[in-house]
Amino acid sequence: MPAEPFNRRIEVLVAVIDSPDETSLAARLLEGHGWSVRPWLPRDDSTDTSELGPGRVGLLVEVRLHGARFGAVQAAVSEIENLARRHQAGMWVLDAVLIEHDLAHDFRAVFHAHRRLPEASTPSRSRSPRAWIPALRTSLGLISTVRILKQTRRPSIEALEQRLEGGALTGRPHDPRSLQLRVPMGMQGRDPDEPPPVPVSVWRLAGPVLAGLLLASTCGIAAAAAGGLLMLVPLLAACALVWPVGRELTNRREEQPGAVTLAWGTAAVVPMTVAGVLLTLTMPGPPAQVARVTAYAVLGVTLCALILYGLGYALVHSWFSRNANWAVPALVPALALSLPWFGGLLHTVYLKEGFDIPSDTVQVSVYWTYAASLKPVGIALGLSAVVLAIAGWMRHYHQWVHARGMVRIGVPLMTVFVIGISLTAGLVGSEAAANRARAAAASGKVPAAYYGAQGRLVCVRPLSKEIPVFNGPLATTLPLLTFGTSGDRLWLWDSRRDESLSVRLEDVVVTQAGTSACG
Repeated sequence: MPAEPFNRRIEVLVAVIDSPDETSLAARLLEGHGWSVRPWLPRDDSTDTSELGPGRVGLLVEVRLHGARFGAVQAAVSEIENLARRHQAGMWVLDAVLIEHDLAHDFRAVFHAHRRLPEASTPSRSRSPRAWIPALRTSLGLISTVRILKQTRRPSIEALEQRLEGGALTGRPHDPRSLQLRVPMGMQGRDPDEPPPVPVSVWRLAGPVLAGLLLASTCGIAAAAAGGLLMLVPLLAACALVWPVGRELTNRREEQPGAVTLAWGTAAVVPMTVAGVLLTLTMPGPPAQVARVTAYAVLGVTLCALILYGLGYALVHSWFSRNANWAVPALVPALALSLPWFGGLLHTVYLKEGFDIPSDTVQVSVYWTYAASLKPVGIALGLSAVVLAIAGWMRHYHQWVHARGMVRIGVPLMTVFVIGISLTAGLVGSEAAANRARAAAASGKVPAAYYGAQGRLVCVRPLSKEIPVFNGPLATTLPLLTFGTSGDRLWLWDSRRDESLSVRLEDVVVTQAGTSACG
């Protein structure tokens, strides 16, 4: 099984008691976590080890972690110190440093080798489309690349071609008459002696771009709401956003031409402005409501992105990711069985607690039992996802190390708590729906359906004076609520007595209740 990749490396100097047993124990404990361990030697090749302390030797440990840069060094130190305390190992951390290489800034120039087109015998103005279309593709670099070279600084193309002809680098033959070296736009190299540019984080780049796009959408909403000549003001403001948004989008290694910056800014700002205009014109309601809905949508998308990233940080490189091949298939039948069961429980609470009618006497499709359970179960899963996302962000920033025991106990307990609260809220909501249906039936209105359980107001007239009535007497002068028949019996709910009753179908005549009283 291949080892999982780590994105953080911390080199830690550990002082160990100068004893073969202690040194062997420390090495086994550290290597048991997958960390490389090697003996420490002074940089000046001297034998002075006073900085380690008397009677101690040094070990260099390379701790590998997943997660962000923030908190990585503290997490590595805490891991080793907790390991020493758990196993009573005589080792102490003396120094820990984060190992990072500047891989974000590439100072090399990139050369692409394309095959040259055959020399045309006719002037360029009189060429046919079959001839100048490949020439245009060549000038734009839209043809196949047969070789890519990356060289430091900015060597001249002629000197590089001479080196390649002489068999430099891979030794593959290179013919300048059939191959042409070109430097794509933005791939020019830098002198390594120049000071490196200040690193810019992803949030620093994405934040202004997203803010500019949101302002462009706001300008579109304002333009559609203003109308007349006043709509020119937000449109001019949107035009003013083209250049700064384009600068942020094209902020790469080299300064881009102004036309490229304008093209990127226009391609980003114009669709967002048009989307704001169309959204305002098509959505019903005043522009203020459109802006409010847009703000809610942006907030919802942002929260969903944070939750999804947190879930990724919580589940990737974890027990779940290592056992997902059997854990995910095991969850599918569990949900398939639990959803209709909980939906049936909701129908039971609705009928039994609300109207004292047995749930098995009302025929409800299994699809409605799934539908009834989707809302509370979905809320439960959503809240548990929020808890896992928070734990994932804590793990990403190495906060689990400082509270590992609390996380191992607190996250499952919090997950069970929010799931229990959500399912209980679903049961309470079912009882509240029953109370609303009771109030509607008492006022002479047909209650709203509850996931396939549709109540109706009916008038019941007995065929004889004495008929068997379960939990009677049978009211014949006011409408009664029924949810259908069960075999040869009819279950009814009397709003005046707040009790249920049952009669045989062969003993009564059932008619649809009108606006007035029965009888």
